[in-house]
Amino acid sequence: MEIAYDGSQFSGWQIQPNSVTVQGVIEKSLGRILKTRTVLRAAGRTDTGVHAIGQIASFKTSSRMTGRQFREALNSVLPERIRIIDAYEVSPEFHPRYSAKKRWYRYIISTAPILMPFFFHYVLWVKRSVDAVLLNQYCSRIIGMHDFRSFASLGTGEVPYREVYECECTRKGDFVLIDITANAFLRKMIRTLIGTFLELEQKRKDPGRVEEILEMHAREEAGSTACPAGLYLVKVFY
Repeated sequence: MEIAYDGSQFSGWQIQPNSVTVQGVIEKSLGRILKTRTVLRAAGRTDTGVHAIGQIASFKTSSRMTGRQFREALNSVLPERIRIIDAYEVSPEFHPRYSAKKRWYRYIISTAPILMPFFFHYVLWVKRSVDAVLLNQYCSRIIGMHDFRSFASLGTGEVPYREVYECECTRKGDFVLIDITANAFLRKMIRTLIGTFLELEQKRKDPGRVEEILEMHAREEAGSTACPAGLYLVKVFY
């Protein structure tokens, strides 16, 4: 299934005790339709407050319903903050996470002097002018295979290497968009990169500082973690 959701009211994708999560809500809805417990596997576990335009999840079923029927049935019972964009049958060997070749995320920043109220949960509001050209220079320094432990919250034994294929900053009016595509991402990696880039940009630091932080392999050398509101999982490539 290809899934879009507004993450502002959910405690992330993954099921957690005493929390409302995207996975939990969809699995409960599938249970209502199939009359049996169904477990979802996803391409990525987005954090609390992070949104998705093209999350991919799969489940096994013996139902004879078509993908279109699943889509229509789920959308009829899911809350409006979650929509099934498409659903289709795949081979039993397919895994949304391990079969993925790369993932595209977008982070949206607003530099508007006054932020309209309906944007508060969907962008990072920076109350100043932002130099998109300098941000682009920071972006270029993370392209390639790197040890990103300086920019992430690592789990025990987790390998810190990730390959970034593209990272680009563009301005559209009062909005600054940063698009990052990589084979995979570490926890909080994108938001820590964004927070660090903005701090470096504000201080007019040389782009070489990004490489220095990468080589230090220490989270304390990077900047703060940007808020989740501006982050979107756009597409997963297979």
